[in-house]
Amino acid sequence: MKAGVTSCRARWLTFAACLLSAGVLAGGRGDPEAYPRARAAATSQRLAAAIERNVSPLTPTVPALVGARGAIEFQRLLGGIFLAMDSYASAENHLRRAYAIATAIGDAEDAAAAAIDRGEIALLTGQYDRAERLSNDLAQLATGANLPWAQAKAEEYLGVVARRRGRLDDAQAHAQRALALQRALGQEAGTATALSNLGTLARDRGDYATALDLFRQALAIRERGDDLLELTLRNLALIYRDLGDDASARDYFGRALEVARRHGDSANYAATLGTWAGYLVDSGEFAPALAAAEESLAVSSAIGDRPSIGFDLLNSGRALLGLGRSTEADARLHDALAIGRELNQHEIIAHSQVSLAEAALARGDAVRANRLLQAAFADPQTARYKPLMVEVNELREKIATAIGQPVQALQYAHAAAALREELLGTRARRRLAALESQYARTAADQQLALATKENQLQAARLTQQHLQRNYVIVAACGLGAILLLLAWRFAGVRRLNRALAARNAEVETQRAALSNANDRLQQQADELFQAAISDPLTGVSNRGHLMRQLDARIADCARNGGELAALLIDFDHFKRINDAHGHLYGDRVLVAGVQTLRQWLEPGDLLGRYGGEEFIAALSGRDAANAIQVADRLRTRVAEAMTGFLPEANGAVTVSIGIAILSHLPGPARLEMLIEAADKAVYAAKAAGRNRVVVHAA
Repeated sequence: MKAGVTSCRARWLTFAACLLSAGVLAGGRGDPEAYPRARAAATSQRLAAAIERNVSPLTPTVPALVGARGAIEFQRLLGGIFLAMDSYASAENHLRRAYAIATAIGDAEDAAAAAIDRGEIALLTGQYDRAERLSNDLAQLATGANLPWAQAKAEEYLGVVARRRGRLDDAQAHAQRALALQRALGQEAGTATALSNLGTLARDRGDYATALDLFRQALAIRERGDDLLELTLRNLALIYRDLGDDASARDYFGRALEVARRHGDSANYAATLGTWAGYLVDSGEFAPALAAAEESLAVSSAIGDRPSIGFDLLNSGRALLGLGRSTEADARLHDALAIGRELNQHEIIAHSQVSLAEAALARGDAVRANRLLQAAFADPQTARYKPLMVEVNELREKIATAIGQPVQALQYAHAAAALREELLGTRARRRLAALESQYARTAADQQLALATKENQLQAARLTQQHLQRNYVIVAACGLGAILLLLAWRFAGVRRLNRALAARNAEVETQRAALSNANDRLQQQADELFQAAISDPLTGVSNRGHLMRQLDARIADCARNGGELAALLIDFDHFKRINDAHGHLYGDRVLVAGVQTLRQWLEPGDLLGRYGGEEFIAALSGRDAANAIQVADRLRTRVAEAMTGFLPEANGAVTVSIGIAILSHLPGPARLEMLIEAADKAVYAAKAAGRNRVVVHAA
């Protein structure tokens, strides 16, 4: 997605058109491309190359002719033209020269302006390390020269890079600072970009009510200026897609594509069309998805937008796979995987490897499919994409069935079902939050509408009274008593007008108070719910929430005949650690240990704090052998992690784990029996020397 620096492109395109009309384009057009927008982008690239060939010989003589400041303007002019024409390499070349000259003569403003355009180019071409380095340099320059507009752009770009690298907390902090700076400057376009970036982060965290509100604020600004409007409409379409509202998602996608076609920005057009292609693939509409992905790929390839090319190759490969053209799909997916690795884009890498595994399984190569899935999940960040995890577990089930492993196939089927149920519940909660937000706004709007209607009725009554007064004056002209009556009525009308004005002011005050109260209540409800279910130190489920979830899983096993393993995890010698190093050090031990436990548990496994240094992990669908394997892995990983996180502990931090298997208990099994069995097992582990795993014997 574009970083947001596009307001200068219109004037650069006008200048480029003048150069074209003057006959700068001397070469031929070449073969026409298949798509009008791609053909226009290719023509723009040829025009840019022609301009570069004609202008390059003049570059060395410019400083001598117009001086250093004139040279800066000349280089920035050329850089802006090439940036508007999506010729990123030429634009970077001239902007780098402008930045170097401005820095040499101490012109901070021109240096910052050139750095902003260079940062946009780095983001567009997927050079995230360079974008981060340029943004940090820009922030340092803006601070030293007191340039808040440049500081705002630096914060915006740093937030974009942090989000694409998966550092959501850092991205949130940068985006908040960018929003505060843009609002202080009164820059509507920058404010809309900051709101959109914060909305995207809220969507990443699952806070869809906040995301909807932020995107609507950005939309109100974008609709006034029409700048980057297609990207805000696309973001709203993605929100409604994740909420399962297909009709609204398609409506916003349609509006986004209409605006993108009207605008002249090839990169935004390709990004919008590519996202639409991905939506169509997810909806099973493979033929139109392939057409959209092919056009987006043609435009992205013409302008050299590497991140978009990677996503377009991925979407076209998935569409070809859905159409049964596995050989063609395989080639596209391998190309997408190569670009994902080049850019270090985890989303592209994971989806490409999973789709390649699906293609291999379609050709009957279950071994290769399994190897590809294992490669995909060697990266821990892949587990963030839970919809993809559902697809992966379903694929693992097919592979296990194909190679004759029915037990593992059943386990993967259970895991896929659990994840699907979790996603359905998450989606329902998200949609409920969004609907509650909409309901609060709708209720306030309804009250305002009722007050407005009442005012209209009062105004109609006043109009009628005025008419009646005029009729009486005409009919009873000269009668003193009637004139006195009319004067009295007139005074009453004035009183009514004053009362009506006071009522209008009161209605407006109440509307604002109601809106603020709704926002505070929503925020407090979210905070209270999280506080009610989470352990404040480690962030896992607290004891109450843990017990409720365990009880529900036991009841589910009783209904469906499933299996459940409970792991009681106790940190060894924890009192000795507290006594020797202090309670703050002990807290660090618990936090680091729990972080390791969460990393090595499977999606769908339950983890919560039972009390003090004791934690419980619940593994659904696992037999005793599998539970022992998981527990031993957790014990080993905690010991290794503690050596890395807390070298001062000298390897002294370990855990003992007791395992209780639901089916091994006398029926009907209850929560108390399961925890008591696990407690006995962990007591036996500690008695046997600690740092070991013991299974409760029935």
